[in-house]
Amino acid sequence: MEHLKTLLIANRAEIATRILKTARKLGIRTIAIYTEPDAASTHVSEADVAVLLPGSPAKAYIDGDEIIRIAKEHKADAVIPGYGFLSENADFARDVAAAGMAWVGPSPESIEAFGIKHTARELALKAGVPIVPGTQGLIASEEDAVKESGKLGFPVMLKATAGGGGMGLSIAHNAEEVKNSFATVKSRGENLFKNSGMFIERFYPDSHHIEVQVFGNGVGNAIHFGERECSIQRRHQKVIEECPSPFVVSHLHLREGLCSAAVRLAESIKYGSAGTVEYLVDDKTGNFFFLEMNTRLQVEHGITELCYDVDLVRLMLRQADAQLAGKGGIGGKELEALQPKEPKGAAIEARVYAENPARDYAPSPGTLQIVDWAETDDGRIDTWVHTGTVVSSYYDPLLAKVMVHRPSRDQSIKAMSETLSKSRICGPPTNLDFLVGIVEDHQFATGVTMTNFLTDFKYSPTAIDVISGGAYTQVQDYPGRPTMGRGFPHSGPMDPLAFQIANLLVGNPRGTAGLECTLDGPELLFLGAAVVSICGAPMETKLDGKPVSMWTRLQISAGQKLKIGKTTGGGCRSYLAIYGGLPSVAEWFGSKATSPGVAVGGYQGRQLAAGDLLAITRDAPEFGLEPLALPESIIPRYPSHWDIYAMVGPYEEGYLLPEDVEMIYETKWQISHNAARGGIRLIGPKPKWARPDGGEGGAHPSNVVEYGYPVGALNWTGDDPCIFPIDCPDFGGFVSSTTIIKADYWRLGQMKAGNTMQYKKVALEDALALRMRVNEFIWSIEKACLGNGNLSAIEPLDYTTLPPSAQSGYHGKAVVQHIEAKGNQPQTFYRQGGDDYILVEYGDGTFNLNHRCRVTALIKALKESKTSISFSNGLINTVGCCTSLLIYYDGTKIPQSKFISYLVDIEAQLGDLSQSKVPSRIFKLPIAFDHAKEKNAIKRYMETQRPYASYLPDNLGFVAKNNGFKRKDLVRILTQSKLITVSVGFFAALPLCLPVDPRERMNCPKMNPSRVFTPEGQVSWGGSCMALYNVESPGGYQLTGLTIPGCDYLGSKKHYSLSRPWLFEDFDQLTYYEVDEAEYERQLALFHSGRYEYQIEETVFDMAEHNKLLEDTKDEVAAIRQKQKRAQDEMQKLEDELMAKWTEEKAAGKIPMDKVEALLNDPGIEKISSPLNANVWKVVAEEGQEIKEGDEVAILEAMKLEISVRAEEGMKGKLEKLLVRPGDVVNAGDPLVLVRKG
Repeated sequence: MEHLKTLLIANRAEIATRILKTARKLGIRTIAIYTEPDAASTHVSEADVAVLLPGSPAKAYIDGDEIIRIAKEHKADAVIPGYGFLSENADFARDVAAAGMAWVGPSPESIEAFGIKHTARELALKAGVPIVPGTQGLIASEEDAVKESGKLGFPVMLKATAGGGGMGLSIAHNAEEVKNSFATVKSRGENLFKNSGMFIERFYPDSHHIEVQVFGNGVGNAIHFGERECSIQRRHQKVIEECPSPFVVSHLHLREGLCSAAVRLAESIKYGSAGTVEYLVDDKTGNFFFLEMNTRLQVEHGITELCYDVDLVRLMLRQADAQLAGKGGIGGKELEALQPKEPKGAAIEARVYAENPARDYAPSPGTLQIVDWAETDDGRIDTWVHTGTVVSSYYDPLLAKVMVHRPSRDQSIKAMSETLSKSRICGPPTNLDFLVGIVEDHQFATGVTMTNFLTDFKYSPTAIDVISGGAYTQVQDYPGRPTMGRGFPHSGPMDPLAFQIANLLVGNPRGTAGLECTLDGPELLFLGAAVVSICGAPMETKLDGKPVSMWTRLQISAGQKLKIGKTTGGGCRSYLAIYGGLPSVAEWFGSKATSPGVAVGGYQGRQLAAGDLLAITRDAPEFGLEPLALPESIIPRYPSHWDIYAMVGPYEEGYLLPEDVEMIYETKWQISHNAARGGIRLIGPKPKWARPDGGEGGAHPSNVVEYGYPVGALNWTGDDPCIFPIDCPDFGGFVSSTTIIKADYWRLGQMKAGNTMQYKKVALEDALALRMRVNEFIWSIEKACLGNGNLSAIEPLDYTTLPPSAQSGYHGKAVVQHIEAKGNQPQTFYRQGGDDYILVEYGDGTFNLNHRCRVTALIKALKESKTSISFSNGLINTVGCCTSLLIYYDGTKIPQSKFISYLVDIEAQLGDLSQSKVPSRIFKLPIAFDHAKEKNAIKRYMETQRPYASYLPDNLGFVAKNNGFKRKDLVRILTQSKLITVSVGFFAALPLCLPVDPRERMNCPKMNPSRVFTPEGQVSWGGSCMALYNVESPGGYQLTGLTIPGCDYLGSKKHYSLSRPWLFEDFDQLTYYEVDEAEYERQLALFHSGRYEYQIEETVFDMAEHNKLLEDTKDEVAAIRQKQKRAQDEMQKLEDELMAKWTEEKAAGKIPMDKVEALLNDPGIEKISSPLNANVWKVVAEEGQEIKEGDEVAILEAMKLEISVRAEEGMKGKLEKLLVRPGDVVNAGDPLVLVRKG
C-alpha cells in the first residue's frame, strides 16, 4: 500500500479479526476498538493498537463521533466498517471522509441509494435487472395494503423499506393476515430503522436465495466473483451458505444471467468497493428477481474467496489506497484483469452461534469453557472466540464461520460434517449439533435447498432442557479435583456414597459426572431417551407427574419430564446419574465438578438455572423393562441426628483446655441454617481456650499462623465452630481441633439445617477399617450391577455398633511425632488431620522465612521421591504455608506410622537450610491508592453491612495507625519494600505475602463482619500479611490499594495457560510502584484484553543474607513491635467500644436464634432463602402479608448486582416472620422470610 499505512477497524469480533489478518499481511498498522464485554476478543489481542470505547456497551460501536475521534488520535488513514453497526451508515461514511480519512467501502451516495428498498427496486429496473412483482412506491394505509396484495396474488411479503437482516418482514397468505401484519411492520420499521415506510412484494414459497459478489472501482467499472446460495435460513437469517449455488450448477446459463445483471447494476451507479446483489430465484422456472443490494462486505464472503482464490478485503483496501492517491479507484483494465471465469471446487460455510435449540434458538450468553476447532485442510474458520471467551448478551451470538473447500460438493459436505462433529465448544448451548444435522440431511445432499428447507427439517437435540434449576443443583463428578489446590476446592459430591451408587445403577463408571440436588431438586425435560437413577436423601420424584422410586434404574423416553422435588425426610442431597454422563460439560483440571465459590467447572461454574441445556448421549442402552433397584435393606439411612466419627487433631493439646476437648465430644451440636458446601456452622457451647491470644497469628486464641486445612476439620473461627467440607478454603489462620474421618464424608454431606450431630472419637485403625467397609459396600454393589453378584445378599452399612476405639477410650493424640530443635533446625510437630492428612509444622508459631524455606525443601523432596511413598503411590497433594506443610495422602495405601518415619528421615536429610538459596522472581506491579472502586467497596460495606468501625471509612489509614505509622509511612512500605509470597491459595490462587524486612512487618485485624464484595486486584492487609485478591470475591482483609490480578481461570491471557491459570508461586517477591487512577485503569484494560505484560525479574532469595538482616535489626525490630503493640491496644479498645455499640443496636431488632430454629423446624413453615452470599439491600414484603408464587420479598446486593428474591413455585401463605433487615449479611441458603402455609 502506498498511502494506506494505518487502518481503524470499526467493528468487533469475527469480522474484525478476519480484516486484521489481511491488514497484517499487507504490513498495515491496525487499530481495534472494543467494549468491556469484548475485552478478551481475538481482534483486541491481535491488533497493533486496541482502544476501549467509552459509554454503554450496547451503543459504543455505533458512536461514530467517538470512533472518528479515536481514528484521528491514532492517525488512521482509513476506516473499514465490516458489516453491521455503521457499515451502511451514509452519514458516518461522509464524516470519515470529512475527517481526512478514506472510507473503505462504497460511497455514501451508493449506500443511500440501496439503503431504501423501494428506491433500490427502481434503480434495478433502470439497469434492466428483473425485480420481484410488487408495489410501486410505499404503501400508506392498511386498505391500500389489502388492495395491492390482492392484485399481486397471495402469498405476499410486507417489507419495511429500511429493514435489513431479516427484520421488518412479514408473510401474509390472505387479506386478514395483511391487516394483522400492516401495523406491526410499520412499527418495526419506525422502531428499528427510524423509517416506517413499507412496500409489498409477491412471495415465492418455493424459491432460492442466491446472491452475486460484485466489486466496483467507483468510476464505472465492475466485475463479479460468481454466486453464493444462501437459501437455508431461519427467521430470514442465513445458516448455511454455499459457493457455487447447487441450483445454478444444475441450470445452465443461469450464472451468466445473474452475474451480468449484477455487474450492470453496480456499473449503473459507479459502485465502488465490495457489494452483494441478492436475488430471489423461482425453483420451478429458474426466473430470478432482484431483492436488494448490500453495500458492504457480506458475512459469507469467505466461501467466495475460497472458490475464486481472491482476498476481497485486500481488494477493498487497494481501492481505498487508490482513492487516497487521488485516482478515484483501481484502474479499469486492472480490475477487468481480475474477472474470474468460473469457481474452483465447492465451498460451504456454516455459521456457529451460541444459541439454545431447545428454546427456539434463543441467544445463549456465557463463558466458553472449551473451544476446540477441528482442523480443516483447504478451508478456514473465521472466529473471534477461544477458551475463556465470555459471550455477551449485548451482541449477535455468532461465534464462528466454519468454511470447507473441496474439489466437489459431496466432498465438501463430508468435510463439513467431520469438521463440525469433531469441533467441541463447552459452555452455553450452541447450534453445532443442529448444523451437523443439516449437512447430513438427505435433502441437503441432493442440493434441493430452498428458503423453506428448515420448515420441514426435523431436529431435536439429544439433551436435557432445564425447566427449573431447583434450589441448588450443580454438576459434580467424583473425586473432583483433590490434587488442584491453590485456592481451588476439591469439589465433587458432598455424599460420595449415594453419588457412586447412582452411577453404578445406570451402568456408568462410578465417578461419571451427574447432578447434585440440594433440598429441592430441578425439573428437567428430556429431549432424548435416557437411563437415569436418583439416589440419596429421600425427595419427591415424579416422571410426567407420576411418582417414581429412588435407588432404581429408570428408563426415560424423549419428551418426558422428570421433577425432583423437596426432601421428604432426613438428609439434604440427592444425585441424578444419567447413562453416559454429561458429555457437553467441560473438564477443568481433569474434572467436570462445579466449584461455585470460585465460579469454575461444571456448567458455567454455577448452579443450574432455567434455560440451561445439558447434552446427553445418543446411545442410551435398552436394559429391558425390569428396573434394577437396591433392596430397601441396604439403602443408607438419613436420620435427623448423626453420630459422626472423627479423629483428634490437628490442633488440640495446648490450644484447647481439657474441658474444651471433652465439651466437643459430649455436646449434641445443632446444625445451623448456614450449612453449605464451603462450611457447616454448628450451634452450641463455646470453648474457654488454653491460651490468652494467638500470638503472631492474631489477637484471638483461635488464631494461628496460616496452615493448610484438612477436609472434614472442625474449624474455630473465633469462638464459633464450623465444619469444613470439600469446598472449604485450603488454608487459613484458625485452629482446627478435630477432623471427620473419610468414611463419614457421605454422612457429613447429608447433615442439614436443624439436624443434630455428636462427634464420636475413633483411633486411626478404626477410621481405616470403617473406610474399607464403605469401599467394600460400594464394590459389592458394583459387582451386582455388572451381573456378578446379588444385591439382596449385600450386608447393609452398620452404624449401630461403635468401633472398638470409640468404646475403649483410646483414640491417639493430635501430635503424632515431635522433634526438638537442634541448632538451625527448628522443632517440628507432626499433627494428624483425620486418616488422610498430616500437618508438618515448624517452629513456635511465629512467621519465619527459614521455616518457609524448609517447607519448600520438603515439598521438593516429596515430589522427587522414587520410594514406595511418592506422588505415584499414595501421595495426593500438599498445601505449603509460611511455617507448615499439609500433606494429603491415601491412608489406605500409606500407613501413618510408616509415613511419619519417612518424613522424619527426610527432615534429617534436609539439615541446616539457613545458608540456602531459593529460586525467586521479583514482580513490579502498579498500585493505585484511594481508587474510586476501593472507595465504593468501602462505601457499600458501610451502607449495607456495618456503618462504623475503627477501620472505617479509611482502611489504609487504619492499618497505618494500628501499627503506630503515619499514612505516608504505609504508602512508602507498600511502594518500596519487597513482599515475599509465603503461600498461594485460600481463594483463587491468592498470594499471601510477608515483608522481607522485619522492620516493615505490620499487624492488623480483619473486617468484622467480612465483606461480601472485594474488587479484583485488591491489595489488602490482614493479620501479619498482605494478600492480593485476584478475582472479585468476598473477603476480610483491609483494603490498601489496587493492582493487576494474578489469575486467569481459563488461561487465555498472556503469561497464563489452561494448565497454569495462576501467576504467583511461593517465594515470589511482589513490589509496587504508585500510579494514578487513569493509568491504573489503562493497565487493567490491557490485562482484561489479554495484552498485559508483567514485569518479572528472575532472581534467587538468599537465606544467609536474610538471616543476617534479622540478626542486625533484632533490637530495632523489638522496639518497633513495642510501639506497634501500644498502638494496637489503643485501636482495639476503640474497636471494642464501637463493636459493642453496633451489636447493641442490632440486637434491639434481632430475632432470637432459638426462635428462628423452632420456626424452621415447624412443618407448617416454608422458608424463602438467600440464593448466594450477599447483603440485604431492601426488604420489600411485610409480616402478615399474603405471599404467593413469584412475589418479591427482598432485594439482595452481591458482586455489584441486585438480586431479587421471590416466592418459589407453588408457594402460598402468609408471611409469618421477617428474619433480616436492610444491611444484614446473609450466606447462601440462609432463610430470609418464613411463610406460614395457607
